[in-house]
Amino acid sequence: MEPRTHDPTPTARHVVGHDQLLRLTGDDPYVRWGVTDPLPAPALVVPGAVALERVGRRRGFWVWPLDDAPDPAGSVRAALRALAGSGELDRPEIESLSIAQPYAAAAAGVVELAAGGDWDWMWTTTPPPVEPGEDSLVELSDTGDAEEIAAMTARHNPRAWAEPGTGRTELWLGLRDEHGALVAVGGMERLDTGVPHLAGILTATHLRGRGLGRLVSAALTRRALDLAPACTLGMYSDNGPARALYLRLGYRTAKAWSSRRLVRAAPAG
Repeated sequence: MEPRTHDPTPTARHVVGHDQLLRLTGDDPYVRWGVTDPLPAPALVVPGAVALERVGRRRGFWVWPLDDAPDPAGSVRAALRALAGSGELDRPEIESLSIAQPYAAAAAGVVELAAGGDWDWMWTTTPPPVEPGEDSLVELSDTGDAEEIAAMTARHNPRAWAEPGTGRTELWLGLRDEHGALVAVGGMERLDTGVPHLAGILTATHLRGRGLGRLVSAALTRRALDLAPACTLGMYSDNGPARALYLRLGYRTAKAWSSRRLVRAAPAG
């Protein structure tokens, strides 16, 4: 790694208002629906790129180029250098970086990163049509059905992002077979912005390809849009069938992130 300096990049500046960041990013849907107002912390801006603190379960920073950046990769690298130089990445609570996927290589030589994942952040403001069979869906209890939802997740898709029984999910919808077994499920959480966010959507392995995920997702999306002007979700970037499903339901990708943990230097002595 190149040595890091604690002198901030001279061209870096701070944006403190949500409206200001929204204008700067050209009404970016991720900023509009996924970033709290007021901002969690001032956004660090260099020509052509933004770094914004990530709060919640995994503290860190989001880093992405602006649409009009003439050199997006160079701008992302400059933003990373500004973060490293400011000392922000040395704060003990900062655990990770999420960089716009096409420019993740810009971190090389600036910060050392470990394992992580690639995922898409999607949104919609348009309710999908009612799917045949939705009347078979049932509401599940986040507490009473938590063990069953967790067991299904562990068996059929351990990567599914869901936390049944914690109170984070305010609505679960599921489908049971003729024996009463849960064969499809999905939940709706709330982002810190208050916008609904789909999570934990999965179908039993032996029933995939029959449209059950679409059934659950469509119903959850319409329920969400009854509560707020937008609904969002996150999905692993390597899940092509899920992306195709969500695109058919009207979702669009706002950001494709490469999220990686920061590597900390071992304490001296």
